[in-house]
Parts: sequence; C-alpha cells; structure tokens
Amino acid sequence: MKWKTAGGAPHSVDSGRTVVRIARLRQLGDPGRHTLKPQEGCMSNATQSALRGSPREPGNQRAAFGGIEKSAVRTTADRPDFTAIQQSAEFRSLRRRLKWFVFPATAFFLIWYLGYVVAAAYFPEEMAKPVVGDVNVGLLLGIGQFVTTVGLTTLYVRFARRHIDPRVDEIREQAGEFDR
Repeated sequence: MKWKTAGGAPHSVDSGRTVVRIARLRQLGDPGRHTLKPQEGCMSNATQSALRGSPREPGNQRAAFGGIEKSAVRTTADRPDFTAIQQSAEFRSLRRRLKWFVFPATAFFLIWYLGYVVAAAYFPEEMAKPVVGDVNVGLLLGIGQFVTTVGLTTLYVRFARRHIDPRVDEIREQAGEFDR
C-alpha cells in the first residue's frame, strides 16, 4: 500500500506491523515523519480498523479482543512472597537438581552438534561414504541430530515429571498458592 508522509513524500507500508509501530509512535507523541496519509485511490489497510476495535458503547472506543471482558490476571491482595521462596532451602535444592540435568544435557548436545558441523566441513570425503545404497554417513549423522533432539526432549519431560514437578508442587503448597 502506498502512503504519503506529512511532508508529501511517498512511503510504502508492507505489513500491518509497520502500521502498529506507527500507531504506537503516535501514542507516544512522535508524529514527526511517521504521520502517514493514504494516497488518493488506494485501498485502506484492514489491519488498522481491526486494531482500533469497534465501539461497544458510545463512551467506550475500544472493544476487548474477541469480545472477552474478563481479565485472566488474578486480582488478589495476598500474593506469595517470591523473595522468601527464592531464598528457601527447598527452592535452592530444586534449582540444583534442575541444573544437574540441564547443563550436562546442553553440553552433550552442543558438542554433538558442533562435532557434526565440523565433520561436515573438514571431512567431507568421510561424510560422503555410502552406508546402504545412496544413504551416506553424513545423512545418518544428520538424522541422528533429529533423533537426539527428540530423545533429549523426552528425557527432560520424564525427568521434570518425576523430580521437578512434585517439588514445585510442594513449594507452591508451602507458599499457599493452592489454597486459592
């Protein structure tokens, strides 16, 4: 869509994100070069009207997304003391237990991935050796990357379910989050 700036120079807007950024700049009080006016004969951008919302009542100019009026944010006066939770022995133990899994798994995968990249870059003749028909070593190692990713994800989910989630539930109970 073609637009003209306040100074009259043509400006092309290629997506709704640009319009959102310009609208945000206008809200912040920076009309400057971001003040856009549609050229004659151009179709208006449908994203703009969707972002503005439709009036529900004469005094209310914005409609809630999807017509949902309720907020998902809990409004409660007694929030858990997150600083005390973070400093508790249970939370520190939970963090140590999580690090015990995450750091070695990450190190293993990075070494495995970088080893594959280095092998592909510096040993192409070895990676090109056929194993079965047209399937070569490089292809098998590449597929091994995907298998490793799925395997590590599965191991982490199992580890979290068995060791992390029960301890998180205990910490939440001690903080009083399940009482609500």
